[in-house]
Amino acid sequence: MKQTLIFFCLLSFLSFEKIMAQDAKTLTHLLLQKKLITQKEADSLETLMTNSQKTAPENKEFAIGLEFRPRTEYRNGYKQLRTDDSKAAFFTSQRSRLNIDFSQNQFKFHTSIQDIRVWGQYGQTSTSGSLNVFEAFAEVGILKNFSIKLGRQKVELDNGRIFSAANWSQAARAHDGINLIYSNKKIHSEFFTSFNQTSERIFDTDFSPTTFSNYKLLNIHYLKAKLNKNFSLTTINAADSYQSKTSSNTLYTRATSGGRLDFEKGNLYLTLSGYYQFGQLQSGNRISAYYFQPEIQLKTNQLTTRFGAEIMSGDNADKASEISKSFVPLYGVAWKFMGNMDYFTSFPTDVKNGGLVNPYLFFTYDVNQKISLRSDFHLFYLANKVNNNLNQNINSYLGFENDLSLHYKCNGFTMIDFGFSYMTAEKSMETLKGGNSALTPMWSYLMITFKPELFHFKK
Repeated sequence: MKQTLIFFCLLSFLSFEKIMAQDAKTLTHLLLQKKLITQKEADSLETLMTNSQKTAPENKEFAIGLEFRPRTEYRNGYKQLRTDDSKAAFFTSQRSRLNIDFSQNQFKFHTSIQDIRVWGQYGQTSTSGSLNVFEAFAEVGILKNFSIKLGRQKVELDNGRIFSAANWSQAARAHDGINLIYSNKKIHSEFFTSFNQTSERIFDTDFSPTTFSNYKLLNIHYLKAKLNKNFSLTTINAADSYQSKTSSNTLYTRATSGGRLDFEKGNLYLTLSGYYQFGQLQSGNRISAYYFQPEIQLKTNQLTTRFGAEIMSGDNADKASEISKSFVPLYGVAWKFMGNMDYFTSFPTDVKNGGLVNPYLFFTYDVNQKISLRSDFHLFYLANKVNNNLNQNINSYLGFENDLSLHYKCNGFTMIDFGFSYMTAEKSMETLKGGNSALTPMWSYLMITFKPELFHFKK
């Protein structure tokens, strides 16, 4: 009889007092006052309810967010030099994304549906479109600090030079694969692996690389370690494999190994990154190339100054070799490092295998919490000898670029970006990019980004 009374009392308390068993002491005190239980029974009940709270599932969370990003561009020398007959380009592109997130204890799901288009690309009554899935992955917790992420996902590591989501591109970049993630207070480690096919198959794994230029196999290990108060170390070891264009049974693998050492103290930041590339290219030729990036950064009040250089090895046009010396920055972003005008994005094609040296000086001035101004200065030099059409060595100095930009944060979900870039190109740039170096290349853009949260539910 007593147990029945206790049960109804407990049910009444949970229903009408709406405390949902989160205050065990209050409930047991009430039962003791009514002399429905003894002190010993109260202690047992309190222990039971406290333990049940510890095993209760964590709250579930569901959110829907929007990203709407139109960008208008004026191009008159973007990516390649102007000619006497060329005319400026003017257009607006647009990215629309719907981001959906769900999470609960030891489980997360994210998908991003996007539409990419140029205004006027599709007719008023067109049924064509560019709707696709940018990301769609699930992340499951396996052990403490250890999880596995499966599906289409961004691979953005370190500063984005070797692996980046390339967010400036309206389409951006994502990979299909599996990512094993381990993270604690001192280290963060990821191992990403991907095996690609162009379609479902019954037999064989022929990749048809003549019609689809993507890697067949990719393995990456990324490690970020905090060495002490001032130093941190990052390592990236990657191997991407391409199927031979003549034999489906042959796989050529290129390996890239290296990392970054950082030092930070107060307003001073020093870093040095370096990578070595070896193995085989898709053509079957061997590669032995390197990349270095030293940089110093200083913050003083509202001004941030960065001074550094990128050095990419290249081939000597006067010395034929079966081993390529041209470094390729894999699946990273270029405009962030080598100028917004994108003259050097496809390596080694854009430098005719000559490599590149890019000394730079960046200034960022925060006017206030909403407005920041930036000016980037670049000098471009060939790292090795390149010949013109007359088989003569060209001058290694290619030109100078200045990128000016303004960023304005209107509110928590609206940003406006404006940029203007120009270049003074040397005669030697004509060998790489054609056109007339006497005509000043220019490029400008205006971009508005809206990123509001449309819906957020937490239980």
